[in-house]
Amino acid sequence: MPCANQVEYHPHFTRDELKEYCKKEGIFFQAFSSLARQQPELVNDPVVVGLAKAHNTTVPLILLSWALSQGVGIVPKSSNPQRIKDNMKVFTWVLAKRRLFGTNVKDDGKIRH
Repeated sequence: MPCANQVEYHPHFTRDELKEYCKKEGIFFQAFSSLARQQPELVNDPVVVGLAKAHNTTVPLILLSWALSQGVGIVPKSSNPQRIKDNMKVFTWVLAKRRLFGTNVKDDGKIRH
């Protein structure tokens, strides 16, 4: 039995059944591609952009904090030193899924990595 499962996971691709299975089996569920490779459908989503503006933060921090608020591990990737520092701010941004997105953002089931 694996101890971790790293899969694409973001508000447009939530993998709820797989996440629940992993939880039931004691497998750590870890997000890969939390920013969907900066795909416009996610990073320009009006709800996500609106939340970033409302909280005076960035879209990446909103998306990373959303994953953490779901109990999902994250692996933010960057080779840019400033982005690495910015990504560390996520630990002050853990927000609940309902509060973040309500019913306006939908899982479209598309893999983006």
